Amino acid sequence: MKKITFILLALISGTAFAQESATAIAAADIVSPLSITVTQDLNFGKVSNNIEGDVIIATDGTFTGLSQIGNTTPTAAIFSVTAADGYRYNVTTPGSANLVSGANSITVDAFTDNAGAEPTGTGNAQTIGVGATLNVAANQPTGNYTGTFDVSVAYE
Repeated sequence: MKKITFILLALISGTAFAQESATAIAAADIVSPLSITVTQDLNFGKVSNNIEGDVIIATDGTFTGLSQIGNTTPTAAIFSVTAADGYRYNVTTPGSANLVSGANSITVDAFTDNAGAEPTGTGNAQTIGVGATLNVAANQPTGNYTGTFDVSVAYE
């Protein structure tokens, strides 16, 4: 009986002190930072101040709306974005912006971009067009209206 108890105790003790381990791998991908630069500014051209309406600039630079005066051609804003190859990113445009001329202002809204639903970096510069709508009021005071707006990019 003492032998069975001793063997049983040895088995129980051995099991209680058994140890197992596993090794995991730690890894990290270090990717290049996103960069964005302006290569062309958004320009709504020249319109008459006696008509209420809009000037709509598409992301490819085509425009519709109020008739243009003079030789200034409206242009979409163009940005150069560089993201790491194979990494998706988001483009964020503002909801609206104000252009000012002295004490007067005019609203720009409906910003759009042509980056697509899931832009993915290539490791090289990619071109993104940004368009918007200029909202001209009836009898908008004359002036050279200017302002800024931010476009940002971030990895998903």
